[in-house]
Amino acid sequence: NDPTAIDLYDNGWNDMIAFDYSEAGMRRAKELFGPSRGGVKLLTADARNLPIPTSSIDATLDKGMLDAIYINSRESFKDSIKELARVTAEGGVLVCISRTMLPEILDNFESRFWDIIHDGSLAFAPDGEATIDLSAELYSWRRTSMPIDEQKIV
Repeated sequence: NDPTAIDLYDNGWNDMIAFDYSEAGMRRAKELFGPSRGGVKLLTADARNLPIPTSSIDATLDKGMLDAIYINSRESFKDSIKELARVTAEGGVLVCISRTMLPEILDNFESRFWDIIHDGSLAFAPDGEATIDLSAELYSWRRTSMPIDEQKIV
């Protein structure tokens, strides 16, 4: 519940789903988005069981959710990653900004289904500027294919 999602919305990312496990978190999100920002679907949901169709999300930004889950339960952490993977469309990206998780997060993304974009090491912008002052690591992946059991049946 920080203004990052608002900034994304205001910069053109208008078709958005945001979720939190608590009603209080959703109330705060509604306050932040306000009545003038349509196109945002706010959900109270468990990251291990999202009410979102398989392969329907093109881009996911995780800014602390997986950290909180990782601290609480490694099993819930792995289940949450599986669920984020389930909803990510082929060609979609998942971006995670983390201060807590060890690089073991990379072990949860099979190379036959994901390309690693950022592996938590120092990242460079196209102009050569380094991301040295984040106080966090940047991880990101692009979905290359879906396991057969997760593919949409048409």
